[in-house]
Order: sequence, then structure tokens, then C-alpha cells
Amino acid sequence: MSLDRRLLHDQDRVRVLSPDGPPTGIVLCLHGSRSNPDEQARLSGMTRLVGAGALVVLPRGGTRMGTGWGWDHEADLPFLSDLIDELRARHPLAGRVCLVGMSGGARMACRVAAARADAVASVGAVAGLRAPDRAPGRPVAVIAFHGTSDRINRYAGGGRPEWQESVPDAARAWAIANGVGGRAHESAPSPRLASLSYGAEGAPGEVMLWTMRGAGHTWPGGTMGLVARLLLGATSRELDATAETWAFFRRHAG
Repeated sequence: MSLDRRLLHDQDRVRVLSPDGPPTGIVLCLHGSRSNPDEQARLSGMTRLVGAGALVVLPRGGTRMGTGWGWDHEADLPFLSDLIDELRARHPLAGRVCLVGMSGGARMACRVAAARADAVASVGAVAGLRAPDRAPGRPVAVIAFHGTSDRINRYAGGGRPEWQESVPDAARAWAIANGVGGRAHESAPSPRLASLSYGAEGAPGEVMLWTMRGAGHTWPGGTMGLVARLLLGATSRELDATAETWAFFRRHAG
């Protein structure tokens, strides 16, 4: 594995984690608001996927927010779209990409996926799933993770203007846009873990929402410091969002 800090598309805006051989998939991982690519890499443990053959790319938002960065849905869409095209041109055998994001990065990932469904196989949205703002040109598989005690992006919706719809409503909107219908299959593997799924497993347009009861604005299976834990809430240990997203992507990468 190598950390390539050279320019892929735009100076100082892209971190690339490269496997030793040809990549078996391309994962674009978007940090949350007020964060950056290095913090996102630590939070998610994305480096683990490189050993499985993933080319992991961590771009940086273009808007300064406090000590970190954020995503502008209009200004950053062309940047990310061009980056996707460049990655696919460099690695034509890797196929369509997986977009993963945390919080504001998840919202941005949903925006890019709807606009570039031709190049995006799946989305992994952690604490930030949003409905597509347009009909995707082809189905985009979606896997999402959200805690019911998230005080920043509320599970039931409300609060800030960009967060009015509930997370289940956003999942259902993706299912309808993907053509798999709006009727969900519900499951509860444990008292603190539940799922809503639309479409058959592995079928085009599959949508899966994992709900962690009592979890906060956190990355399931991720690592945070004490201060972040106090501010953002509990982290679910029943799921590993990074591993789940990669497995989901591999089912839809063809």
C-alpha cells in the first residue's frame, strides 16, 4: 500500500491510497463538514480496504469551515465529476466507482451519485443520507447507516433546511427513483439494530438502511477521541460501516 500525495486532479485536494496491484474497485470517500481527508481516513479506517484491492481516494471539500472544510453542492460537483472521470480513465478495468461519505460528505455523495449514475455503482451514506435531487440515469445501489440519537442530522428530520426529510423517507425516495418500489422489508437483528431494505439483494437499485438505536453522529465501527465521543454520541459496534459498504459495493460493481 502506498500513500500518493501527488496531484491526481487538483493540488492539495486529493489523497490517494493505492493497492500494490491493479485495483479491484475505486472508492471515493468524502469527509464530513468541518473535517478533512486525513481525519476521514482515521475515522473510517479506509486503509483496510486497500489490502482487499481497493483504490481509496479521499478528496477535500472546497469551502473552508472553521479548522476544516465543507462541500458546496454547486461548486464541488464539477470537481468531483471530473475526478471520477480521471480515475476511471486511469483504471478502466476497475469499473464504476463507490461513493462513500460521512454527514455532509454523505449528502454530497448522494448529489454526485444522482448526477453521475453512469459512473457510480453504489453509495455508502453514514449519518447523512439524502434523497436524490434528480432522477438518476440508471439505478444506483444505496447503503446507509444512521443513529437514532444523532443530534446533528436528526433521524426523524427537521432542524436545518438541508435536513427536513427523515432518513427513512430519504431511503424510500432512492428506492422509488431506482425503480425498486416503495415497499420495504423490515428486519431487527438485535434490540439495537434494525434494517429497511428495498429490492432484492444484489439487484440493481437495491437500497439498504441500517438504523442503530441509541447511536449518535458517528461512523459504525469507527474510532473517535474522548472529546468527539462526548460531543457526537455513541458509536455502534454491531456494524462495521467500512466493511459493509465495501461488500455492498462488490455486489453491485459489475
